[in-house]
Amino acid sequence: MRDLVGKTMSLYEDRLHGVTVLVDVPDDLPPILMDSLQMKRVLVNLLDNALEALSEDSVRELKIRCELARHDTMARLIIEDTGRGIAPEDRDRLFTPYFSTRGNGTGLGLAISSRIVSDHGGYIAAEPNSPKGTRFVVELPVCQESSLSMTSPASGSR
Repeated sequence: MRDLVGKTMSLYEDRLHGVTVLVDVPDDLPPILMDSLQMKRVLVNLLDNALEALSEDSVRELKIRCELARHDTMARLIIEDTGRGIAPEDRDRLFTPYFSTRGNGTGLGLAISSRIVSDHGGYIAAEPNSPKGTRFVVELPVCQESSLSMTSPASGSR
């Protein structure tokens, strides 16, 4: 996860003018079995949406953090912005294909992101950020010890 966030954030170095970015991804997170290219697509979509929401605000903050959740079986990636937020009546439709709150959006980004996360055995949700803005939460299963090696002391070699 740390590698994914770092590589993705490097794409935004020239696009963060006036945005305070805080990244907190611990070094000791267990690995996540994921297609890093597809998960990068999810992260890019969420970051693009956050930066769009921040474009007109005077206080522009973006926080990206990751932690273990659900008895350490899931990695929870949280992306918070201090932008305009999402209207409560729109929140339930965010992941529906062709629904967009942006004038120039196709309404496919979050629908595709939701599908990618679901295909990885995880989930994605949007909620209000406090005191303002939006928080996206993505949870993905972490690799269990037995899935990291091809041999297991209990079962012998495979």
